[in-house]
Amino acid sequence: MEVSGAELSWLFVESRRMAHYNEKFLGHQGSTDVITFQYAQTVKKDSLFGDVLICMDDAFTQAKLFNTTPQSETLRYIIHSILHLQGFDDLSPVERKLMKKHENKWVKWLEMHVKTETLFKE
Repeated sequence: MEVSGAELSWLFVESRRMAHYNEKFLGHQGSTDVITFQYAQTVKKDSLFGDVLICMDDAFTQAKLFNTTPQSETLRYIIHSILHLQGFDDLSPVERKLMKKHENKWVKWLEMHVKTETLFKE
């Protein structure tokens, strides 16, 4: 997939801050793994415009739960946010299944082609 235009920012936060944003912007109580703000007026698959909040505490918790690494979980959240910016949603079971299919495909592809440790070097 080619991207013709993008303006992205990711903010990595702890669970207390994420819970604040989740309640303020989405009206939901508690923390969540990722919140994506779409800024494009018309969503196109070849352009990405938005801000993303990622909860690192959730990444560590989910990594333990799913027997993976925090880096892999964080990569999944980044991919998840990109899919949202491309117009995918996960509100219904059908949408969630389709989004998870794409998410898994891209996580697998990246983990095969790029060592996640190199993505998260200090």
